[in-house]
Amino acid sequence: MIVGMKKISMVVQTKDKTSTLDSLGDLGLVHLQDFHASSPQVESAMAKRNEAGIALAFLADFKGKEEVLPPSLEPPEAVKEILEIREDFLGAKERVANLEKKISELREWGDFDPADFGFLADKGYYLKIYTVTSDKIDKMDGIEGDVVILRKDKKGLVFGHITNEPVLLEDFEEFVIPSQSLSAMKAEKEGLHAKIEEIIAKAEKHYGLRPILQSYLKTLEANIKYWTASANAMDEDNLTAIIGFLPDDGVEALQSWAAQNSVAIAVTDPDPEETDSIPTLVRNPKWIQIIEPVFQFLGIVPGYKELDISLVFLSFFILFFAMIIGDAAYGIIIFLGGLGLVFFSRSKKRTPPLAAWTFTILGLATIVWGTINGSWFTSAELIKGTFLERLIIPQLAEGFSIYTPSGELYKQLNSYDVVMLFSFIIGLLHLTIAQVWNFLQALARRSLQAVGEVGWMCINFGLFYLVLDMVINFNLDQVLGAGGRITSISINLIFIGFALVILFGFQGTRFFKGLLAGLAEIPGTALGVLGAFGDIISYVRLFAVGLAGYEIGNAFNGMASGLLSGKTFIFGVLILLVGHAFNFVLCFLGVLVHGIRLKTLEFSGRLGMQWSGHEYSPFNVRSDISYVADMPAETREVGTSGAVTENI
Repeated sequence: MIVGMKKISMVVQTKDKTSTLDSLGDLGLVHLQDFHASSPQVESAMAKRNEAGIALAFLADFKGKEEVLPPSLEPPEAVKEILEIREDFLGAKERVANLEKKISELREWGDFDPADFGFLADKGYYLKIYTVTSDKIDKMDGIEGDVVILRKDKKGLVFGHITNEPVLLEDFEEFVIPSQSLSAMKAEKEGLHAKIEEIIAKAEKHYGLRPILQSYLKTLEANIKYWTASANAMDEDNLTAIIGFLPDDGVEALQSWAAQNSVAIAVTDPDPEETDSIPTLVRNPKWIQIIEPVFQFLGIVPGYKELDISLVFLSFFILFFAMIIGDAAYGIIIFLGGLGLVFFSRSKKRTPPLAAWTFTILGLATIVWGTINGSWFTSAELIKGTFLERLIIPQLAEGFSIYTPSGELYKQLNSYDVVMLFSFIIGLLHLTIAQVWNFLQALARRSLQAVGEVGWMCINFGLFYLVLDMVINFNLDQVLGAGGRITSISINLIFIGFALVILFGFQGTRFFKGLLAGLAEIPGTALGVLGAFGDIISYVRLFAVGLAGYEIGNAFNGMASGLLSGKTFIFGVLILLVGHAFNFVLCFLGVLVHGIRLKTLEFSGRLGMQWSGHEYSPFNVRSDISYVADMPAETREVGTSGAVTENI
């Protein structure tokens, strides 16, 4: 659930601003409002953070084969030195690339000394080299001065033009004389390669400074947070106002803090018009929190006045993930990976990350789905004759026959039809949950818009019939022997729902004003109906993406099957490993692109969610920020301190 927030306004004397912010940082309860103010301290800390981040990223590629004790440097000195190494390295690499390009261009001209051209010019002979394509050779007849043919082939020729004064022939392409000879360029290139090796060795010696830089970055982040808070505190004469938000259950603790620190505070409900500035704090039971890594990966936070859909998101995301990955063996890999991370964290006496539990649950769900479908590395052959074969649901893996009430065979559904039908049923259920949620919210407000939500539900069910009939040729009238009545009901549901949306979907405080707004929105509502049709069809991606993964894996199985014997055995195994690794990655991408889309677009769109929130982040830093570098003991012995305090 989304926790209610209170707006906090604090006033202190400006001389006590620093001590108040320090004490507030120790409290760690108030999310300070960001007025986008800045200061020289903020800009300085950000510049240092950027430089330290660049230095740290640069060192990541220079881990030597043997650990080398780093030089004894304080963080700012280390950043400066590493950036100088980086500049030398990038400069040398760029120069080598330029030389390689010039050497490639000059190779066909051979090796010569460019200084010879200057020597001739000093003697009164100006020599220029030109290239001529075969279609322009005739233009050479009118050239004044001495012409020497240097090279000729089918494409054209190269000639030298010698004059007693500088002359430029505009009809021909001049060969630009390089500043160095070919041999000089090659020699410089070799020298640069040697220099690059020296720079690499120097960078490797600095690799051990990474823990210090990582801690230094944390300090700089805290610096930025502190100075941003200081800049956003509004000074007026001798008083300073500090504005923020905190959860409802933190008010008592804040009031106690204010009394102890002689801070004047006012606690009010946030203004409904400033919802963009109110942070969002979501609190859920631990078993629901496993969806939080997904939200963090996507970088989405519900707005303060929006809904917390964590439970619904988690439930359907687990199902979508299992259907898209679709293979029990892949599920075991994911399950063991997540569970392994849990045990590893506990062996290190650390709390397992939520992501570990997330992958454990997702892997388990995938195992279940793959097992009942009989897909093990996209093949049912691997489990033939085992107990796993008995766990397959035949109707899901092979399909089943559907008969009319009179006993006649209507249609033989194959496994693809069954999964596609199941996908559309999930889509209808998923979207209907969103509409029911909207209905309950409108009902709680005692708004007539609740009736409009009933209209959308009618439209959903009416369109569901059309989707089945048009997409998978599954006619409920014929299945149930209804003689066209279901078709009639479905079409009527669409029209009735459309009318209800027009009449009640735009209602406010006045009925006739809402009715006029609904009539004005007839074109938009009609487009909304078409969009709802597309939303239901969109759930076919659960079937289609899962099928694509199955077929890709099956193709690799087929490629390897003929090689898994004799001398080609190793090649067959290699194809299986590479093929299924590739397919495994593609399946994960399918979840990111398609599975999450159904939650963040189709479902969230029905709820009117914009994911416009920003996370509750209480102010929790002081002005005397310090960092502790996790350095090996032998490193500290050479003079690099493991604990450094940087005063702001």
